[in-house]
Amino acid sequence: MPSRKSSLTMDVIGVDMTEEQLDVARGHIGAHITRFGYAAPNVEFRHGYIEDMATAGLPDNSVDVVVSNCVLNLSTDEEATYREIFRVLRLRGELHIADVFADQRVPVARHQDPVLYGECLNGALYTEDFRRLLHRIGVRDYRLTSSRRLTIDNPGIEVKVGNIGFYSLTVRAFKLDLEDRCEDFG
Repeated sequence: MPSRKSSLTMDVIGVDMTEEQLDVARGHIGAHITRFGYAAPNVEFRHGYIEDMATAGLPDNSVDVVVSNCVLNLSTDEEATYREIFRVLRLRGELHIADVFADQRVPVARHQDPVLYGECLNGALYTEDFRRLLHRIGVRDYRLTSSRRLTIDNPGIEVKVGNIGFYSLTVRAFKLDLEDRCEDFG
């Protein structure tokens, strides 16, 4: 990360589908300029959808890093979301996410449950479906950097999810021009 004295700048674009969240984010820009010693903001917030970031004006191959913290599992179309992320990433760009995943598929009947939605559990991708999804859209390299089993201390929610195990996973995925299988040089 460049220091405040560096001539290198980092521009950050935040995308959200609600004007309310954008207003909250914009309301903190001044405090962060002061805290980090910038003369002007290096961040902007745009209205758009993660399933279609063209709505936020993001063209192909225009972003170095996409960061998300527990938002992608709320998407109603995960494949469109990940396809869109890798559309806007430049070659050698990186997706860095922390999100909720499951050790088996969440039943379709549970996808519309408002309580599970509020707990970010109903859209949790089965880890193997996530791996397959990345492969299907051409992502050949990703790393699991941390994994922690989530505890559910609410008997009502425990009944709804049954024996599904939920995990907080941190994942780094890269947009690289790789073969489907790489040679092993030892």
